[in-house]
Amino acid sequence: MAIIKVVKKSGKTYTSLKNVLGYVGEKAYETYGINCSENYKKVAYEFFETKDYFHKTVGRQYRHYIQSFSPDEISKEKVLEIAVKWAEKSFPGHEVFIAVHDDKEHLHSHFIVNTVNFETGIKLHESTRNLDFRKELNDEICIDYGINNKEITRQRGDVVSYDKNKYQIIKKGADITRLAESIIKNMQLSTSKENFISNMQKDGYAVNWNDNQKNIVFTINQNILQGKKDKFRLSNLEKTFNISDFNKNRLLEIFKLNQEKERRNILEKISTNMGIEKNIPKNISSEKEKVKTNNCKKRKKGYDLEL
Repeated sequence: MAIIKVVKKSGKTYTSLKNVLGYVGEKAYETYGINCSENYKKVAYEFFETKDYFHKTVGRQYRHYIQSFSPDEISKEKVLEIAVKWAEKSFPGHEVFIAVHDDKEHLHSHFIVNTVNFETGIKLHESTRNLDFRKELNDEICIDYGINNKEITRQRGDVVSYDKNKYQIIKKGADITRLAESIIKNMQLSTSKENFISNMQKDGYAVNWNDNQKNIVFTINQNILQGKKDKFRLSNLEKTFNISDFNKNRLLEIFKLNQEKERRNILEKISTNMGIEKNIPKNISSEKEKVKTNNCKKRKKGYDLEL
């Protein structure tokens, strides 16, 4: 599966631009420049020339994207080819430096994009809609190389994040991961919304669950918080971990099932303690037939005696 990720942290200084180019350029086994040099040591100055021409040297200096493939999904020769096609369609009129890496088990390409368009002078502003469009372009291009991203289904619980930094944090284990684990544990134990909220509070999570509001919001207690963000929506957790049970209506269904299961367990326990099961024949109908047969034999025996 070929995935497009955006690295949200991008610098606002000329030095930060040189540093990121040095990082991706030094590790690359192959580089390519669209409207710029393929030598990473020259790219920063070329980017700056464009910005200076349009008097836009301040602010965000670049955008950083990553296109990564599953292990053994694509050959080295084709990675750069796909990267160039995607970049040309995604950033027309922009200078894009591409660096292909093989330092991990999966091949991937880095894209450092000048935020100022060298044709129009318009700055690149990434929005959710624009990112979705670029992901669609990625899917369309990959089909020509035998990779159909839409047919590849995600396993339940797979972590999905197009933000590289967030993905790495989640994989290592973080506040959001521990919160998800607590929700899974408590939704299996709870028999009502109130019971669930109480159980989550014991684990250190406040739950804002309003029937008139769409989202359930979890707040992490400062005593167990390790990161900076302390609030998470259930809907975001569902998307991040691909768990369909992370849904308000689904949780209520699970609580009802837990309640019914608990009721059955209580009744079974009461029956066992009263000895009801021991007194109930295993096959009531067979016992009735046995009694009926014995009565018939008695009547027949009595009739023969009278004769």
